[in-house]
Amino acid sequence: MVRSPFFHSASCRQGSKKDETEETFFFLEAAVAVLYGNALKEEHPKRMALFSVTNMGRLGKSCPMLLLIRLLIQFVSSTASSVQSYVSITYEPSVVHDLVEDHNKTVLININLNRRLYPNNYSKLHFELLPLHPDFFEADSYANELEVDEGQGNGDLITYKTTANLYGKMLGKSALQVVVQPIQEVARAENEFMQMSTSKMDVWVIRNPDKQYGTKVFVVTLIILITIANVLMGCELDMNVIWETLRKPVAPAIGFFTQFFLMPMISYVIASCILVPRGLNSYALGLFVCGCAPAGGASNFWTLLLDGNAHLSVTMTFLSMIASLVMMPLWMNLLGYKFLKGYSEDVVMRVPYTKIVMGLVAFIVPLLIGVLIARKRPGWAANARRILRPFVIFVLVFVIVFGTFSNLYMFELMNWPALISGLLLPWCGFMFGCFTAIFLRQKPEDVTAIAIETGVQNTGIAIMLLKFSFAEPDADISSLLPVIVACFTPGPLLVGFAVHSVIKWTKKRANSIVQDPEKPLENSVQGESHVQLIQSNESPGLD
Repeated sequence: MVRSPFFHSASCRQGSKKDETEETFFFLEAAVAVLYGNALKEEHPKRMALFSVTNMGRLGKSCPMLLLIRLLIQFVSSTASSVQSYVSITYEPSVVHDLVEDHNKTVLININLNRRLYPNNYSKLHFELLPLHPDFFEADSYANELEVDEGQGNGDLITYKTTANLYGKMLGKSALQVVVQPIQEVARAENEFMQMSTSKMDVWVIRNPDKQYGTKVFVVTLIILITIANVLMGCELDMNVIWETLRKPVAPAIGFFTQFFLMPMISYVIASCILVPRGLNSYALGLFVCGCAPAGGASNFWTLLLDGNAHLSVTMTFLSMIASLVMMPLWMNLLGYKFLKGYSEDVVMRVPYTKIVMGLVAFIVPLLIGVLIARKRPGWAANARRILRPFVIFVLVFVIVFGTFSNLYMFELMNWPALISGLLLPWCGFMFGCFTAIFLRQKPEDVTAIAIETGVQNTGIAIMLLKFSFAEPDADISSLLPVIVACFTPGPLLVGFAVHSVIKWTKKRANSIVQDPEKPLENSVQGESHVQLIQSNESPGLD
């Protein structure tokens, strides 16, 4: 083993080099441990016996640097233990899990002091409130120095009561840390760096209900627009084609495989490789739930705009929503529990069956109304087909623009791992869905429908599952990934729509150029025949 040159000296050569090296690294580990509450002493009491007085005789045979480290650790350990023994901190309430954004909440802090163990040369207690994440909330106190004789209580135990005002700034989970230091009348706290006691209290900040009105208005408006769009799309559908698709379900079977086998595995790999190693388990759970969700209703609109097989798209969306009633709980039980680290053990992932069924009804009924209009009122259906594509474009633009503004608060929680993960999921879905359909020799319009159905996830169902399974703010934090996925999904589709539109326009222009020279020729031929006919009519006939 290579030894650090810092510990390499002539006096370090006695004894086993391996033992000294292991001992050196343990001393450094122990130095950090005692500074964080003597955790190592509790977990490894036998190893911490190395620092006892009975082993001090070994110091003469060790490196001088080891001697210094041993003495320093012994001093820090004993000092920290003494402070923890005569100072304890409690809170009323013990945790704060309902601090609302832009609101205040007062917390009572009890500092309990054992006067019998308290050093006589300290006359005051200095305490400080330190939010672990200042971006989430602020904390201030009405006093930060307490006289030893001002406490309440009888006998050796004295309790100091003070209040702290917490102000919620942004959605998130954090903690309030209270640091207590005994200080002398003359010497200030900065000179007494060793003697302190720390305590933490959970502080969770939830969303302000007043800020959710915009989101509610957006959701209601979106439901109305999608209902109208589905009625118009129903006028475009031919039920005979849909029944024919169900009789030969090769393409729907491919879509089922890519939707409920490839997408969950892709989301699991992305979450495990990018989010979990960074401790972002809430984000990892949100991404995996999104990967297990069925196809979204917007996939039908994108398939229509890109001239894919709209009948296949509608069929696959319907089948995937039915299959999600079984496949989502299956994947949650197989792999979803691995992302529940940090949550309470009694958390149960609840699939929103009611919402899925309601989504099915909201999807099917408008389509059937459109099909009925096409049969009973063909003239109305013809007008509906003319406005279908412009209206679908309007709906998609509305979703992108107003959906972004209604969820601006989530952009404050975004980080690079979350953004990269949210980008990879839909884009990998498009790619793998397309390649799978091409590999299995599907028609171009079917390849388009399968690729779009695979990449466009029903993020609304994913968000509902997270909302039903967790309390705030966990529900909102884990819902961030489905929102990011929804934001990145239109990117490749917009590029594809632009390229597809340019290609269609180019072909149309080329066809018009080819046909234009033929029109004068046809006119000239028709003109000559017309002149000949007139001449023949004017010539005298034979008797």
